Amino acid sequence: MLNDLDRTILQCVIEAEQPVANRVLAIQCGAAVNTIRKEIMLLNGEIEGRYGVRVASKASVGNYLEVVDAAKADRNLGRLRTFFRRSDRIHISENPQVYYLVRRCLCSDGSLTVESLCRELYCSRSTLLRDLNAVRKIIGRFHLTLSNGRGDSGLKVLGKEWDIRQCLIYQHKIYKNITGVEAETHSEYAFKAMFYMQDGEERYKTIREDLDRALYQQTDFTVPFIHLPKIVHYIQLSMSRQKYSDEIQFSQVQTERVVNTQEYVLAQELCAREGKHFGKQIAKNDVIGTAVLLLAYETRNARLPLMREYQELYDETQQLISLMTERWGFDRALYDDIFVRDCICFLYALRNRLIYGVYQDGECVGAVEKKGIGSSDACLLFARFYEERHGIRLSKEDTLSAYYLFHRTRKNDTYCYYAQNILVVTQYGYTCASGIAASIRKNYREEIGLVTPIETNERPENVEDYDLMVTDLEKGRRGFLIEDLYEMPILTVEFLLGNSRSAQLDEYLLKLQKQCELMVLKNECFRRAFLQSREEVFERLAEEICTWRSNRTFSKEEAVTYLRENDAYIELERSNGVVFFPVLTQGWEEQKIAVFLNHKAIRWNESRSQIFVCYNRLRSKRDNHILNNLLQRFVHISALTADELLYDSSRTPVEILYPQTDKS
Repeated sequence: MLNDLDRTILQCVIEAEQPVANRVLAIQCGAAVNTIRKEIMLLNGEIEGRYGVRVASKASVGNYLEVVDAAKADRNLGRLRTFFRRSDRIHISENPQVYYLVRRCLCSDGSLTVESLCRELYCSRSTLLRDLNAVRKIIGRFHLTLSNGRGDSGLKVLGKEWDIRQCLIYQHKIYKNITGVEAETHSEYAFKAMFYMQDGEERYKTIREDLDRALYQQTDFTVPFIHLPKIVHYIQLSMSRQKYSDEIQFSQVQTERVVNTQEYVLAQELCAREGKHFGKQIAKNDVIGTAVLLLAYETRNARLPLMREYQELYDETQQLISLMTERWGFDRALYDDIFVRDCICFLYALRNRLIYGVYQDGECVGAVEKKGIGSSDACLLFARFYEERHGIRLSKEDTLSAYYLFHRTRKNDTYCYYAQNILVVTQYGYTCASGIAASIRKNYREEIGLVTPIETNERPENVEDYDLMVTDLEKGRRGFLIEDLYEMPILTVEFLLGNSRSAQLDEYLLKLQKQCELMVLKNECFRRAFLQSREEVFERLAEEICTWRSNRTFSKEEAVTYLRENDAYIELERSNGVVFFPVLTQGWEEQKIAVFLNHKAIRWNESRSQIFVCYNRLRSKRDNHILNNLLQRFVHISALTADELLYDSSRTPVEILYPQTDKS
């Protein structure tokens, strides 16, 4: 079985577009170069026979994937890529043994002991107790506890049956993901029996087909594909754990909220059909539970305008729009009728999740490092808005579930802070210039404002509105008309009508973008730090915020509390040891950013982090766009660049982040 280091090495090599050097692998894996070399030899012994590939190493080139058995490789490479991608999305942060222990404890009736597990797993008591602490952390997300009784009683998960079932559903997803590429080392009959896996997957397929058909035949609401397996698994658990159905208790108010919906009608029909098919009548509590999952995960609901709470949800949406536009200076037109409709349905589904305690896992929004910084900050602002309005502090999963709601508005925002208004002049005349101008409009889109073709002896009206002239005339051939009459930069470009973009114009726009970003990010923004814990990070960042000239919001104690609350709302860390600390309160007059480069890694949630980025946002659309592009350099920072930023003293931080920027 592959260990964590093996998986990280294999994932880096599979996902890399070119050979990966041992030093880069060492940085990515947090291990020594010699350790990487030895581990690759052991890894090849595991994967050659099982997957038909090996990690080949070549001096001065690096490590790359080599196929040794084409038939096995064709069968397994796609599964491996899916495994790594889903592992990122559903946050598989512990080793497989921990998740096995979670499943064993969930299935335990109290007779499972630490000693018996040590014998079963061939591990020491201290190792097992350490893994059980990780088990407690995992099940704690579902409001469950792990009891370890004395005498004849042993390990047992305690909590509500509703929470136990949600935990089982989530663990089944992880089980299918891990065992999709790893050979099973334990039979786990008790766990698989809950999902009717002992005779194959036919029962799952039958329920899934019935669910798909039922959803297709109605037009009242929609449920995303990614949530459908959870509903199927809940129906399976309704049959396999039928003796515990009476322990699921819904209040009268909760029941009335469900039974008057079309989701409940569909759940009744579906559960009646499955109960008849499998010879078991599904309890009413489980019918309600099935309807609750539909209500908690739906993304469209045609009946919402007819509900009593619609006006309240509409007003809340309008207040949220006002907050977003006033706080960050975005156009209200971005929040169109589609946003209003989607936001109302999201707020309705979120309310249902909170009322019934439905767990929202992180896979619904993909891997953290793929998320835009602007959309994530919008989620954080929404969470604070929701708490202020309802007095409810959202979980990290619920906070991030709003991601796609704001991501769409960000994509519709075509504003570009370095967009140029361009005059096009060519020696081949106005007709040729018109074709070039059309090509520029089509292929540069938001990077370009006005594009106007002119002749060499022509001067357009309002010439002061233009920022740049592009021409194929070399400097000595332009004549006095261009040189003397146009007070703007002139870019010499060789136009080829068949090309979609121009290398010279690309370079000019990139340089312009960097100039704007470097007005904010300077070498003075970076600090070397020797922080030892999370609390020291909060303290040091709070001190920094209090030094910002336009700070009228925070004392040091208030700043520490604010940063802690943000960390509780949303996962602040990204890839390669970077953690972000946004300050989203209003009233700032000056854009500030501080980057702390710590001498040692600090455990931050699931990552080892050394780079801490703190920034504020202004009430300015332009400044926020500049900040977003600037922060992308940290969001997508490579392991090698992060290492150079931390340890390379021969270059300044700005030179490392902007390697093509002139030192002058």
